[in-house]
Amino acid sequence: MRRDNRPVCGALARFKGGVYMNGREAALHVLDRVELGGYADALLATVLPSVGSKDRALATELTYGVLRYRARLDWIIDVFSVVKTKKLEHSVLNALRLGIYQIYILDNIPVPAAINGSVELIKPRGLKKAGFVNAVLRNAAIDKARVVFPAFEDDPLRHISIFYSHPQWLVAEWIERFGADGARELCKANLAPPPKTLRVNTLAATRSDVMAALVQGGAVCEAARYSPDGVHITSGVIALDDRGFYQQDEGSQMIAHLLAPKPGETILDACAAPGGKTTHIAALMKNEGAICALDKDARRLNLVGETASRLGVTIITSIEADASRPLPSKAVGEYDGILCDAPCSGLGVVGRTPEIKWRRGSGDIKDLAARQSALLDNLAQYVRPGGRIVYSVCSLEPMETDAVVDGFLSAHKGFVQEDAAKVLPHCAALVDGRGRLLTLPHRDGMDGRACLAFEPAAVYQQVDIPVKVFDGL
Repeated sequence: MRRDNRPVCGALARFKGGVYMNGREAALHVLDRVELGGYADALLATVLPSVGSKDRALATELTYGVLRYRARLDWIIDVFSVVKTKKLEHSVLNALRLGIYQIYILDNIPVPAAINGSVELIKPRGLKKAGFVNAVLRNAAIDKARVVFPAFEDDPLRHISIFYSHPQWLVAEWIERFGADGARELCKANLAPPPKTLRVNTLAATRSDVMAALVQGGAVCEAARYSPDGVHITSGVIALDDRGFYQQDEGSQMIAHLLAPKPGETILDACAAPGGKTTHIAALMKNEGAICALDKDARRLNLVGETASRLGVTIITSIEADASRPLPSKAVGEYDGILCDAPCSGLGVVGRTPEIKWRRGSGDIKDLAARQSALLDNLAQYVRPGGRIVYSVCSLEPMETDAVVDGFLSAHKGFVQEDAAKVLPHCAALVDGRGRLLTLPHRDGMDGRACLAFEPAAVYQQVDIPVKVFDGL
């Protein structure tokens, strides 16, 4: 998925002569750009330097809060607005969302400050619009009893979709798979900020050393349950030499452990950017051997080199290439292990990137599944007998998991799926009935992710493989 790092129009221009934007201004700028296809994390990174230090946390909270709770906020706005949300211009709607989020969701901001803040945001766009925002927010603050959501018992689909703010098509799929109660808990978990988790860079430090340094810096932390390299920070800030860690979800950390690379091996990371898993593989190899890091996006591939340099990894060679096509300069069957952390819908990480849930549709998933299948079909020929291919997606959707895996095993009779519980016995609680490592936000406190391993039963000959050339996503 593309990350838009371009400056928000007009935002940085406001930083003149030491005059900073306030948190609400920054949030509105970011939300307006998200409507145009940008990503909140990249946009905030661009804008926050022009926000006063005391307002940066507010800007971040408001931005992600509005994106997470958007459907609930819009329902409330529609109760009080004579112009429905679908007909409001983006800036006016986002100003209303910001106000409603502060009035209905947050409990630490005075109502007058929330209302006046949104009104001031819209004043430059006209007094009439500012008056409209003022009227809607004041009525919403005075008469909360008017807001009635669909009851869970009567209409679980609409209740979950609106109150827990997820698109109806996705909620319907999750109800079918997890039941109404499970879907509700999953959507509820996605509304909470994701846990702050570090992966210790074992090339530079031990987990106990990092935890001791965190505690000394005033943080409260605990060792991750499943990843031997993971540390959860429950409060406080990270006051560490940044060579000693990489911020990475615990479930994401388990991918390299499932690949189980050894020092001296030759490994291919087929979709490597930004390099978190690539450098984790290098750490497990003790920086001995060779890793080929591929990515079709040259700009994102640069991030792999930057990450490797920061963490002291020296065994990675980065190559700009599309792993769904025949690979450059490598013979068949020469890699000891291949990681295919494939481009996906990202619907397992909507707690971390909430704008994704408002952009995806079932048609996107079909296209992405075709891309994922093309990647695996091509990569199959490059793993040696006795090696391993690990396939991973940060998605829970069957079309990206079950269908891709079943299609691969049907087309490639020389491969078998390994039981992840046999590779990682201490993670047996995370392994489902299909032998996959499956993490769920509401059950495990991690990003939603499916990860599994294939093993070639015999030498794979390139001539036997119908390589699919994929020109899609």
